[in-house]
Amino acid sequence: MKMNRTCEIQGTCMDMSPEQERKMRELQMRLHPLEMVPGTEDSKRPKADPSATIKEYSRPAAGKADAFSSDLRPPDVLLKTVHYMISRVVPRTDYRYVKLYDFVFDRLRSVRQDLVIQRAIGTSCVQILEIAVRFHLYSGYRLCTEPVAHYDSKINSDHTQECLKRLLILYQNADLEGALISNNREEFEALYLLFNLGSTEALHHIIWLPKKIRQHPSIKLALCIHSAYLQGNFLRVWRLASKCGYIQSCVLHRHLQEIRRRTLLILNTAYSSKNLRFPVSVLSKWLMFDTEEESVEFCQFHGLRVDEKGVQFQKGSPTFVESPQPQPYMCNRLVDCKQGKVKVHDLIMGHTDGGHGIASTEDKDGSSAQTCR
Repeated sequence: MKMNRTCEIQGTCMDMSPEQERKMRELQMRLHPLEMVPGTEDSKRPKADPSATIKEYSRPAAGKADAFSSDLRPPDVLLKTVHYMISRVVPRTDYRYVKLYDFVFDRLRSVRQDLVIQRAIGTSCVQILEIAVRFHLYSGYRLCTEPVAHYDSKINSDHTQECLKRLLILYQNADLEGALISNNREEFEALYLLFNLGSTEALHHIIWLPKKIRQHPSIKLALCIHSAYLQGNFLRVWRLASKCGYIQSCVLHRHLQEIRRRTLLILNTAYSSKNLRFPVSVLSKWLMFDTEEESVEFCQFHGLRVDEKGVQFQKGSPTFVESPQPQPYMCNRLVDCKQGKVKVHDLIMGHTDGGHGIASTEDKDGSSAQTCR
């Protein structure tokens, strides 16, 4: 029976895709290769694998009929669907990751759409959003070198922000009801601040959190990083970043090129001289480059002269381009070194953070993150 939009509607579909959609897409030959029965991919009409076919995202349209409960998956089924995608699809090596990302991105969007239609607010909803945030953050790093024709970082960032803000609302509503719906709140409050590094709005949100949450090591560290960023103390940002786990480091990589540009601008003022040459090896370390070749390319992009003796800083000579920034690289020093032997799907599921979780917020100079608020 058709449900009215103004009424509560609960999904009754217990599969990852409604049977009707699965048959329709099979008939129309709109199955994704990941959803086909093995061995039928090259046939005239590939067969849908019921255990692998996942409901597509469907954009709402004016005049579209109201949702049927049989087309909607309840939250526990949606959570199982997300677990399947992260544990079975993401680790595959027979496809380029950008292709796997496109598939999971669309199906995750469909999962979130089912949650919204059902107005789901429980623990399963929170767990789904937490996994979605980690997936988008990891993918944003993993695909940073992909051309825009294959991957749009702006769209990925928009969906990350949307999931994060939805999570924060659910956490706050649970507070008002005196309920605990997640043990990971501090992790995602910190991720929200790091994702929005330099944002006054994000800082105000964190400051107004209950004290017991604000005192968590991950949030205190995020506050210190945010403070160092606002002060322009970018070397301290990187010292503190060494204490971040893998997913947190994926977030910081989002700001890497801008921090490098601003650091270069400061160094150009501080070390401006016709006779002085700044060592490329030192600059590479300060700007978190994996190789000296990368740092040379970055300096040259911004109009700085580099020779065998080093970088020549001189006021007024370089052109510090606001946009576009040069193509970013993946960064072993900041991110990859923290993965260790932990598999990516475990990181996204939140089972572990590669043994680099935040245990202490003391900086190398002995100062404590607790003083940075």
